[in-house]
Amino acid sequence: MVESPVDSQESPGEQGDDTFETTRDELRTTFEYQVQRLREIDTKAIEILKANLLLFGIVVTAGSILVQTDLDVTPFLNVFTLTGVFLLLLSTALAGITYTSSNLRGGIDADAIEQAIAARHDRDAAAFEDRLLRSYGQWIEHNARMTAVNDMFATVTVLFVVVALVYIGAGFVVGVVALGPLVSAAAFVVQTVALAWLARVIYHMDHLEPPAPSDAQRFDGVRLSKGTTRAEGLVALREMLRRSEDD
Repeated sequence: MVESPVDSQESPGEQGDDTFETTRDELRTTFEYQVQRLREIDTKAIEILKANLLLFGIVVTAGSILVQTDLDVTPFLNVFTLTGVFLLLLSTALAGITYTSSNLRGGIDADAIEQAIAARHDRDAAAFEDRLLRSYGQWIEHNARMTAVNDMFATVTVLFVVVALVYIGAGFVVGVVALGPLVSAAAFVVQTVALAWLARVIYHMDHLEPPAPSDAQRFDGVRLSKGTTRAEGLVALREMLRRSEDD
C-alpha cells in the first residue's frame, strides 16, 4: 500500500518535539564543554601555583645557603630580580584566585523536579520544556562570563610567570656584568616597555570578533574556549567584586 503524502508528513507537534530535542542536545553539548573548559583552566592554575611554590622554595633554600658563604650577593639584588620576584608573587596569588573563583551554574534542583512531575501529570510538559531551554541559555551565558574571568586570570598568571623569569634572568646578567646605575635604569625601562607591549599583544591576540555581522540565516554561537570578550569579562569581574563587597 502506497503511503499518501499527507500521511508521510510529520505533524506540527512531532516537528516541535524534534526541534526541542535538537536544541536541548546542542545546549547540553555546549554546557558540558564549558564545564570541561573551566576544569582545564583550574588544572592549569593549580599546576602554576605548585610550580611557583616550588620555585620559591628553591630560591629561599639557595638564599639561605649563599648567606652562609663569603659570596657577595648584593649585585644580584637589583631592580630586575626584585621585580621578577614580585611578579612571581603576583602570579602565585592570581593562580590561587583562578583556582578558587570558579562558580558554575547549571542543573535542576528539587523544586524543578517537582514541577516536571506536575507538568507530566497535568499534560503541560511543553511549558516545562520551554522553561528548561531558557534555563540552559541562562546557565550557558553565566558560565561563559565565568570562563572569561577565569581565562583572563589564567592568561595574566602565565604572562607574569614568563615576564618574571625574563626579569630574573636579566637581573643575574646585570649582577655579573656589574652595570652602572644609569645604564641599569635605562636597560630596565627599555625592557619594561618591550615586555609590556609584547604582553599586551599576547593578551588580546586570541580574541577575534565574528567575521561578519549576524543575520537571520545563522547563529553567532557561544565563545567556548575563552568565554565572552575581554570587555565583558571585565564587567563580570567588577560585578563579582561589587557583590562580594555588598555581602
